[in-house]
Amino acid sequence: MARRRGGTQPAPLTQRDVLDAALRVVERGGLDRLTVRAVADELGVTPPAVHYHLRGGEDLADRVVEAVAADIRIEIDPAAHWVDQYVGLVTAMDEAFRRYPGTGMRALTASRPSAAAGRLTGTALSILRAAGLPEPAAVELFTATYLLFTGWLAARGLMAAGGTHPSLAAAGMTGPGLDDLSTLERALRRVLATVPAAPPVADRIDPAGQARPALTEESRT
Repeated sequence: MARRRGGTQPAPLTQRDVLDAALRVVERGGLDRLTVRAVADELGVTPPAVHYHLRGGEDLADRVVEAVAADIRIEIDPAAHWVDQYVGLVTAMDEAFRRYPGTGMRALTASRPSAAAGRLTGTALSILRAAGLPEPAAVELFTATYLLFTGWLAARGLMAAGGTHPSLAAAGMTGPGLDDLSTLERALRRVLATVPAAPPVADRIDPAGQARPALTEESRT
């Protein structure tokens, strides 16, 4: 049904209208089902009305992925152990990407700069730095968990399509385990446990991914 503004006049579409409709399409059927026609049908308009706000179909998918990543809630408990902070961040990402199937793999394998991805990466690195890791170690650990999470999303996407990668099947890992968030948490904790224990820190991580220096005796006076 065409959108209406009062009486019988069609209401003009906005970019936000298009994005919200695209998110609903992806939430129901995954990123593979996202097309300009599907969004137009969702809005009750013709495809040219949607194209007016886009530069093409690829741009539509990029906008959806960026919106999903930007909406991930970053809630870092400064009193929590840094491992719990890091696991909480990754699981929050996983929950958002699970809601919108296909967006996670596209977000983690994109080659274009992304403000949302930069925010998430900055937060992850800030947690590791605040834990006392030197920069090379923080980057190395971030890279390891990035690769782990990318593999997790790929395996779960394959499972959603009715399959399991032969390597995982040979190792005895099948569907139920790949759909259980605790599997991801355990894997993350095993990787993070390889880091030598660091002294407790009181740093706070803000949503921009910046660590605030912990208070010292000198700064308290």
